[in-house]
Parts: sequence; C-alpha cells; structure tokens
Amino acid sequence: MTEPNSKSSLRVYFIEHADGRRTGHLMRRLRTFFDPPAPTAYGETEEEVYGRIEAELQERIVRGDVIERYLWNEHFETRTVSLEVYPVAMIEQQPVVGARELPLRLTYAYAKTESGAYRVMLPRFEWWLVLESLDTAKHAISHAVAAAMLGAEPAWLYDFRREGNEYVREWAPPMVRDRSKKPAARAREERPTLAAVADDWVERASKGKLPKPVGEARLKPHWNAFKRTPYSALLVGGPGVGKTCEVQHLARILLQARRANEKDVPGLFATRADRLISGMIYVGMWQERMLKLVEELRHENEVLYVDRLDGLLRPQPDGASLADMLAPALAAREIFLMAECTPAELVEARRLNASFVDLLTTIHLREPHAAWMLPHLTEYARRGKKSFERRSMKRSLELLGAYRRDRRFPGKAFRFIDAIERDDQTPRALYPNDVEQAFSRQTGLPIELISDSHAASVEHVGAALQKWVIGQDGACLRAARAIAPFKAGLNPPDRPLASLLFAGPTGVGKTELAKTMTRYLFGGTHRLVRIDMSELNARGASHRLLAAGRGVRSLAESVRREPLSVVLFDEVEKAASDAFDVLLGILGEGRLTDALGRFVDFRMTLIVMTSNLGVRASGPVGFGGAATGEDFLRAVRDHFRPEFVGRIDQLVPFSHLEPEDVRKIVDLQLALVEKREGFARRGIRIEVSGDARTRLAELGYDRRFGARPLKRVIEAHVVTPIAVRLSADPKLANTTLHIGTTSAADVVV
Repeated sequence: MTEPNSKSSLRVYFIEHADGRRTGHLMRRLRTFFDPPAPTAYGETEEEVYGRIEAELQERIVRGDVIERYLWNEHFETRTVSLEVYPVAMIEQQPVVGARELPLRLTYAYAKTESGAYRVMLPRFEWWLVLESLDTAKHAISHAVAAAMLGAEPAWLYDFRREGNEYVREWAPPMVRDRSKKPAARAREERPTLAAVADDWVERASKGKLPKPVGEARLKPHWNAFKRTPYSALLVGGPGVGKTCEVQHLARILLQARRANEKDVPGLFATRADRLISGMIYVGMWQERMLKLVEELRHENEVLYVDRLDGLLRPQPDGASLADMLAPALAAREIFLMAECTPAELVEARRLNASFVDLLTTIHLREPHAAWMLPHLTEYARRGKKSFERRSMKRSLELLGAYRRDRRFPGKAFRFIDAIERDDQTPRALYPNDVEQAFSRQTGLPIELISDSHAASVEHVGAALQKWVIGQDGACLRAARAIAPFKAGLNPPDRPLASLLFAGPTGVGKTELAKTMTRYLFGGTHRLVRIDMSELNARGASHRLLAAGRGVRSLAESVRREPLSVVLFDEVEKAASDAFDVLLGILGEGRLTDALGRFVDFRMTLIVMTSNLGVRASGPVGFGGAATGEDFLRAVRDHFRPEFVGRIDQLVPFSHLEPEDVRKIVDLQLALVEKREGFARRGIRIEVSGDARTRLAELGYDRRFGARPLKRVIEAHVVTPIAVRLSADPKLANTTLHIGTTSAADVVV
C-alpha cells in the first residue's frame, strides 16, 4: 500500500438513502484494536456531510489522532455482488450451519495497489482484505459475512442491507491541502479548538472566498470604532434585513486595516451553535470543548461570531446552555462575541437569559428605504446574465413589499433576483409584466391578484370560488371580500391576511371552500395546512401545534416552511382553552412561538376556521332546513368570547343544500372522475341520465352528514362498476359509457 505524500487526500464512502439524504464514512488506512468507529456523518448534501466529518476529524486530531491514517493515494471504485448466506447458530455450544439460504446484496470499494493486488473494503463495517484477483471478491466477502454471523440471529443480516447507491469521493479539505504549510500548522497547534469549530472570515475575505456584499456597510461607523476597540455585539433586525451581510462587511473592513498595517486589528471567526457541539456525544464533552475555546480566545483580541443567538441560549440535554459557558469570560471582557436575532427573538431571549443579553451591545439594523434599495438592487442584478428595465426593477420592489411581508428588504429582493436568474421561463430582458409572471410562478399567487393590469373584483373572485363550491353563493362572496384587501394592499400589517369563520351544517361545503380558496390563491391544495381542533380537546395538547425540529409536521413547522398558505382549523369550538389561546395569539399578533422559542410569522397566511355550532338547535338537517345563516352566527357569538369574535374579519354562514345543489355537486364529482388517468388514457367518457343524477344525489346526501357520503356513493355505484367492466374488456376504449337507472331505481352502467 502506497504511503501518503503531499498529494494524498481523504476518501469518503457515501450511501444514498431513500429520502434523498446520504451518509458518509471516512475511510482510514490503519486501525488499532481500541479505535472508535471512523468519523461518520449524515446530511442532505455531500457538502453538509463533509462539513460534519471535518469538524469531527479536527476534534479527534486535537485529542491526539493523526491525519496520516486517513490519507490515500489510491483511486477507489465500487462494485455490487449478490451473495447467498447460510447463518450459523450455536446449538449446545457448537456452531451449526443453518439450512435456510438468505439472499444478500453488498456493495464494496476496491483499489489496485502498487503490487498489482486489490484492496477490497466494506467501509460501513471497516472491513478490508487484499485479493490477488477481484474474481474471488464474492467468495471472500461471503466467508467474512458468514463468520460475522456466527452465533448471531438471522435478523442481524438487516445490518448488511443495501439502502441505495454507494460510491467513493476523493476529498481534500483545507486541513489536508495546507498540512505542509508550517505557519498554518503552528496556528492550529496554538489554537486547535478554534480552528476546528470556526472559520477565519478575514482570511477567507483575503482569498476571495467570502460572498461580496452589495454597496457599502450600513453600520460602517460602528465597524470603524470596532476595529480600534472590539466589543461584544448583538445585531437585531428582521429576517432578510442584512445582519449577516454586515458581518461580512466587517470582515472586509478588518482586512483593509491589516493591509494598511494598522496595529492590533482584531480577528473575526464565524461558527454556529450546532457546530460548537457537533460530535460531542458523551457527558461533559461539549462543556470541555467550550472551556478550551474560551481559553484559546482569552485576551487574544479576536471576535467569535455565532450567527443565531437562540442557539446559544437553547438548553442542552443536561440543562446548561452554550451561553452559560461563555458568560463569565464575556462579563470579564476577556473574550468578545457577536450574534444576531430578530426583534421578536430578542424579547424571548430576554425572558430566557436577560443577564447574558445585557453583556452584548445591541445594534439595531433597520430595513433600508426605497431610495437605497433601487440602485443597490440594480447593481446586484448586473451581476447576472439577465437585464432588467428600470420599471421592472421598481415593480419587483412593489410586489415584494406588498405580498412578501414575512421577509425583509434587502434580502428578499436579492433572493428574488437570484430566483429569476434560475427561471428558464423568463426572457433575457425583463419588463414589468415579465417580473409579475415570475413572481406569480414563485409564490403561486394568481396573476390577476398581483397585477394592476388585471381586474379581481369581489364578484370576479366570488365567481371563481362558486365554480367549485355549489349552493353557497353568499358564502363565496363573503370569502371573496376577505381577499379584496389583499390585492389592494390594505390588509393589516401585523395580522394574518384575513381570518374567516365558516359556520353551518356538516357536509355543505365549508372545507371545500377552504380548499378552493387555496387553489385560487396558490394554484393547488399543497399549501393548505389543516388542523383538526377536535384532536386538541384535552388540556396540554396544544404543544403539538408548537412542536419543532427535523421531520416534524406541526402547525409551526408547516408555516415556517411556507409562510404563504391557507391554515384551516376544523371544528374550532372543540379545542381546549390552551389551544384556543394559541389561536388567539395568531389572530391578534400574526405570530406564535414554537417549542424551541423561535417566532413563526403568520402575517402572510389566510386563516379559515369551521364550526358546526347551532346545528342541533336548528333541528334535523335536511333539504331546505328551517335554520338560517343568522341562526348559526348567533350561536357562534353566544359560544365564543368577545375578544375572539372581534378578531375575525368575516363570519361566513353556510346554508342547507337544496336538491338541485346536490345534483350539481354530482355533476362536478363525475367530471373529476372522468379526468382520472385511466379514463383519459382509454378515451372513456361518461354520460349520466337525469334519473341517475337524481338517484346519486339522493344516495349521496345524509340528514346528519350533508353531502359527505356523495364521493363514496359515486365510487361504489359508478367507478367500481366501470372498473369491473374495463377489467373484463381491456380493449374497450374511445367510447361513451351511459349511466342510468333500472325500474328499481338502481344506478347502472
């Protein structure tokens, strides 16, 4: 095996999983008996895996490991083999080979050595062997697996399963490329923990590896004072206002000061809270790392930039926080810290640890005014390949200001320009209508709602809703009135776009209207967040609304991922008081605080609530029931507290369905059935007689559940018989199937 040299690099064995993420195993040349497993990481991209492996490898080197064990000159490839394994069990203390053959597929990595032999590795298990020929690899690996299975349960074979594509990448991070440079090596030896967990932004700026900000620093007076006398600072501003960009400006100002040979210019090292604790899996490990980091920074005139303040304050499993470890040195001004947060997060931070926040000098960063935005956005756009006519740039700012209030300038404007550059549907030269079309595609908002050249009157929007919601014309018009202020840009700036409460019997279209509003606003129901409030009728259940973290599908996480959405709270009257308090906060302030203390912005959501209050008081539900919309609204006002009713923009009553309404719903559902892929592929059309429509309407309407049973009835009496016929006659195509009734009033195809 070739010894590592100055051109050697690392090898990472990747496994792609079904969810699109991947696991990376760092391959090592040498292993001792008491070695822990090689560094391994899991992430969404290769870059994320590399970052985590690098942090863990740096930590191991600090504790005495040597990087030479992980360096390779050989080029590895992968190959997959199919094996037949006979698990071995221990019977009366004797190994017995079982009779059951178990199939197995394994992927291995191999490289040709200087001697001509092949080094074969299974990096997941850190197995390796040397073979004269790859033709024997299958048998050698089979024997190795059988030996490992000695005395084990057959289910242990699950550990050998093949999850997805497996491949090897050659990787040379800075710690490998620069290992022959003595000054850099000495710097790492002097401050190994800092080098392992943070990046030197001044050095990155000198090499052109730091993103170039637009224009000059808006906090330049602060930074000019900072380079002479560093201090601990907290940047406060809304998301997208440019906090991180200002820190990048600071790195360049410090670089200029160094090049001008100014004395005692501070350094700037950037990290994240999760990076500070990465790989710290045992009790006391992360605290030890933080103590070493503080010791390396003490009296060194360096500044540690940790992007998010909430990450420092968040309690770790043992109850302590990163802030607790930094606070004594900060209070003594032995180290300097810089972090950032939003105004809402600052309120929460003071509640969690006011004494720590007081150690930082608060610097507020406001949104830039329009006079600043237009020339700087134009400058940023010139970096791309597409040109913007001046009016189109101004229209971009207008659209973002009116319809993306969940974000701040200038960040949202720069990200919008980036998205246009990636949009193949936009021309090379953009005019205002091109910008409007691009904005519509990005947000899902209909062009008639965002464009001044298109009308979207209450009647126009109401008619669009009435196409899908039958028998509720009044409710559709009321819902349309709630959308009108959104187009005009007159909706309240500190509340959701609109809040509506749909009141009426079951099965008359309340949920369907919420879905239709979502389709109209965003082009589909994928942006409908539906919460069943009857599941939150026990005290304490509201925590499910606030749950946060990877893989969580709570209200808070859904809206955080997509702030432009419709949120439907079904059967709102059944919620417990604490869940109801969460809803009151959303309606009144347009935000909530999740389980991790982070604020979620609801100001770009449309809130829809449904209620069946008043149904029992109105007597049996049926066609042409006696209860009126005012009966349902009266029941709502009597049940809910005045402060709740006062925060609702529209109370929307729903009426009982008439027989003709249900027949129209039958036509609508049959039209949707006819669009199914199986019908479209065969060219099958459906023709329904008047008697059949009436019969389906009668079967599909229930006195208690309204038209809810209709879909099930159509599946049973129309779709299933047609499916049976098509299965019996696979060649049936390009024809019309007639649906009628028999003398017994049964629906037949």
